[in-house]
Amino acid sequence: MQKIDCPQCSNKIDLNTVTCPQCQTVQGFEALSGVDPDIRIKNQRLAIWFSVLFGFLGLHKFYLGQHLKGSLYLVFCWTFVPMIVGWVDAVRTLKMSPFNFQQRYSSKAGQYSA
Repeated sequence: MQKIDCPQCSNKIDLNTVTCPQCQTVQGFEALSGVDPDIRIKNQRLAIWFSVLFGFLGLHKFYLGQHLKGSLYLVFCWTFVPMIVGWVDAVRTLKMSPFNFQQRYSSKAGQYSA
């Protein structure tokens, strides 16, 4: 059985528990539905638009949490290479299924993906 931390007292409780047995805090809807509230969901359409319009600056890479790659786009933004690669990234992101996109780019709060 999956356990989560109580947001009030940080006690480990079952995912399906409505109230914490230690502090009697009622759990929120995200705890009842099994959704982890610490996961940062990324918008696929927004990432595609960032790739098309601002791909030469690497804005889509910064949005997706890939700060090192975004910095490389910025360093070479005076060439046309990041713009072309940004368009290729837009097409690849467009072809990606929403499930695969979330699996790849959604991350826990405070965790950075490379």
